Amino acid sequence: MARVAFMTFGVLHEPRAHLLSKGFIDRIPANYEVAERSEGFIDRSHLDPDTGQHSWGELVCPRFLAEELHPNVARTLTLWQSVESVLAFSYSGLHAEALGLRKEWFRKTEFPSHVIWWVADSHVPTFIESTAQLERLYADGPCPDAFNFKRPFDSEGNPMAVDHLLAREIAARNARFV
Repeated sequence: MARVAFMTFGVLHEPRAHLLSKGFIDRIPANYEVAERSEGFIDRSHLDPDTGQHSWGELVCPRFLAEELHPNVARTLTLWQSVESVLAFSYSGLHAEALGLRKEWFRKTEFPSHVIWWVADSHVPTFIESTAQLERLYADGPCPDAFNFKRPFDSEGNPMAVDHLLAREIAARNARFV
């Protein structure tokens, strides 16, 4: 059974350690906690505090991002059971609250803020892979191998309609964890 890989990618106005980024940085642990308890969540890349390494590989930035902005990058990489489950988490609860505040923390960019793609059940995506998917989405637009919520594809590569009713039902069930 295929799983949904989901990477978020944004460029903060200031580096992560800057006071203006604090509101975003302070919300990360709570958002991870809610994600991990959300219906359809499978796994995420973890940062090892001792080594500074991510469990799903080396962090790389897309070729389209100016090098001076690399210290300001914030990203996540997660696995989900369905497009609806990641949609439910992304646009409800604590994460939706953070999205509402993103203008305070993140630069407005011309490139996508997320990329979605299907992976085999046994496959764990890497940041190198996810960055390539983001570059592909930015260059070519949504396709079966790299898409967004507006133009999703199913695991067979066919355009699909997101079941928004199901996503709302999942979000309602997830709300009990907040």
